Amino acid sequence: MSTVVNKFSKREEPGEDFPQYKPLRHSKGIVLKRGTPASNHLRVFKTGPKTPAIHKRALTIAMASSQMQLESKKIIHSFTAQLQGLDVKNSILAKMCPEIPRCQNPNSKYRTADGSCNNIRNPDWGMSETALRRLLPPKFEDGTGTPRVTSVTGRPLPLVRTLSNNLLVDNNQPDQSFTLSVMQWAQFMDHDLSESPFPTLENSCEEEGGEGIQCCTQDNRMLPPGDLHPLCMPIEIPQNDGFFSPRGHTCMNFVRSSLAPGHACRFGFQENINILTQWIDASTVYGQNQNEQNVLRANHSGLLRTSGNNLLPVNPEAHDCDAPNRGGVCYLAGSFKENVNEQPGLTMFHTIWMRQHNRIASQLQQLNPGWSDKAVFQETRRIISAQIAHITYNEWLPIIVGERFMSQFGLSPQRSGFSSDYDPSINANINNEFSTAAFRFGHSMVQGIINLFSVQGSASSTRLRDNFMSAHLITKPGFFDGFIRGMTRQASQKFDSFVTEDLSNHLLQVPKFDFGMDLMSLNIQRGRDHAIGTYNEARLLCGLRKATSFNDLADTMLPHTVQRMQQSYASVDDIDMFVGGMSEKPVLGGILGPTFLCIVGDQFARLKKADRYFYELGGQAGSFKIEQLQEIRRTSWARILCDNSENLDKIQPLAFRIRSKYNPFVPCSSPDIPQLNLQPWRGEQPQA
Repeated sequence: MSTVVNKFSKREEPGEDFPQYKPLRHSKGIVLKRGTPASNHLRVFKTGPKTPAIHKRALTIAMASSQMQLESKKIIHSFTAQLQGLDVKNSILAKMCPEIPRCQNPNSKYRTADGSCNNIRNPDWGMSETALRRLLPPKFEDGTGTPRVTSVTGRPLPLVRTLSNNLLVDNNQPDQSFTLSVMQWAQFMDHDLSESPFPTLENSCEEEGGEGIQCCTQDNRMLPPGDLHPLCMPIEIPQNDGFFSPRGHTCMNFVRSSLAPGHACRFGFQENINILTQWIDASTVYGQNQNEQNVLRANHSGLLRTSGNNLLPVNPEAHDCDAPNRGGVCYLAGSFKENVNEQPGLTMFHTIWMRQHNRIASQLQQLNPGWSDKAVFQETRRIISAQIAHITYNEWLPIIVGERFMSQFGLSPQRSGFSSDYDPSINANINNEFSTAAFRFGHSMVQGIINLFSVQGSASSTRLRDNFMSAHLITKPGFFDGFIRGMTRQASQKFDSFVTEDLSNHLLQVPKFDFGMDLMSLNIQRGRDHAIGTYNEARLLCGLRKATSFNDLADTMLPHTVQRMQQSYASVDDIDMFVGGMSEKPVLGGILGPTFLCIVGDQFARLKKADRYFYELGGQAGSFKIEQLQEIRRTSWARILCDNSENLDKIQPLAFRIRSKYNPFVPCSSPDIPQLNLQPWRGEQPQA
């Protein structure tokens, strides 16, 4: 093994003999064309500043592992386990391992911008641009990095587009209990917790069409194998596809995710990067590192930057946001990617929390006129992250998992006093199974037609497919409040295996095209790319009986769903985790089925119990005073919307839930929607 490691240590990054890294030459003109749905997909998954270098280092380790496996001629999975016992740090590839951050002020009152130093013993836990964790062993075809393509029967796995067409079809099933903002909160939280972008071409010429890797021809047909970039994993469209075949499409662009060395930095299988901080810390508002945070700050009075009409700052460097083509602008937010412009609901959420920050900052400055800009900013950031966490655990998560499982996982907020369940031995890093499968449950809750309501209550509508990558609607008079009313009056779709065609045929479509991408195909393919375990393995992990036949799925799925599974897969052991989890019946009191509930509940328990800065925790450097904490507990989603709308006059107090006689409209001034009193912060001593 040492001979192989020596071979890969002669340079600090991969070179031409590393096929997965070899840049695709532009001489053939094979570059991702801008303004296409595939280019839009690239833009909403923009890489972090260090991601390319981290990917190269991880690829070096992965290629060395693969070569050792080839030269060993041993059984794949047993040898991969042996590789996992080898520490890269003890080899001459040690420089490929990530540096452990040094915590200059472990007793800081405020979180770091990049999520580091939350855990003093393991300061890289929760840090941005580190690896996702795994709950299950990876399912690589070769044990180390090749995606799964073969059924346990020896036949090819079904095409992901075929699975999307057969198992995740469009069917209008509104959930009359919950508003569309339940879905939108899920996406907002997802953008706060995890993202695994894909690599781009090096030294690409902007004028030639962009830096994206192109895995299909310009007319969406399969490229010759010799022209495929090694990171391509194109989605094959079946010949009988009802939507794409009449357009002549046989290929959908798909690039494999960037890698990162595992936290233990050992040889063996590949791990995927998470470029976001892995705490509920409002990083989607403030950025993933100090540089991003600095760009977003106004540098006076603790405020965030804005543009006209108290909107988000304009991003002049946004390339694929389509707003300029429709007379609008592109915005910048904490994600530092163009996903803030992805669709109007997300733009609205980012705008609301930017406004909430500036409201709180202005009030704190009035209460404490001697505070510096930095002090006001950091104290406000501390409050905002606490408010987002409180809404998540107090209002939103009980809808998702149900009250019984809130108690079982220890997720319910306290009504008074401090919590004391911090456990520094728990690693809160986001699980690949959560990021790549379970936390994508909200895709089934998306509405293809979005309703807006006027002050008088009259409704108008717009199609989601007509508003991707353009935030121009948010500038129209009355739109902002109309959208808030729609988000809190229109029902979400039910969580089930039905998905709007605005996502399955028109994802990221822009006006010059009559098609987009298929989010369901992308999700299933991403699961295979990341080598997450199968649905059956997830069942076993979550305490369910492992299915030995399709009939055994009757404990979690409806009969017609089981039948369609049997028609689509050769074996019950082939079922992709995303497909199986989306097909489960919901548990009593929640909206998720047992497998996704298990993965989501476990992740949010980790995010609560492993976070030294969790808002309810006492006895820590970042803990609130008890009277401050009681004010944080008065936070509600309805109050945030009332305070940061243009002129919203009424809303139901439980804004994630549909209005009813038990949850009626009340004026925004009503005591049923308590207001945050910042008096407990008067005279607060900010950290220098």
